[in-house]
Amino acid sequence: MTREELVKAYFKKDAFVEGMGAEVVELNANRAIVRAKITPAHYNANGCAQGGMLYTLADFAFALHANYLHPATVTQMGSISYLKAAYTDEVTATATEKARSGHNTVSEVVLRDKAENVVCICTFNGFVKDVDPSEFEKKL
Repeated sequence: MTREELVKAYFKKDAFVEGMGAEVVELNANRAIVRAKITPAHYNANGCAQGGMLYTLADFAFALHANYLHPATVTQMGSISYLKAAYTDEVTATATEKARSGHNTVSEVVLRDKAENVVCICTFNGFVKDVDPSEFEKKL
């Protein structure tokens, strides 16, 4: 299996993300892109995408990319800035790593609506565990 296939297979076990309807659009050393269709189940009281749903999509994009680059990375901290209400039927999250030092990795995740408007910008810090990358495959 390729690294991309391994990471995708590992995260197929994430029932919450699967139930949310997120799909992996692109995964490589440069970035991870994930997309989710916004359904009425994702709406908040104002009729736009609920903030927790947007955060979850961003965290998923971060987890995919971080584990592609550094198998066995877990989120330590995440912050989100909501810039625009997501009155849309689709949201895309793009994760890119900005820095890596020792056991730490920092990434930016940008969420866009279907019209490519930026709706949120997130920063995630991850802890890179001391694990042999081959151990990642054993978890499948």
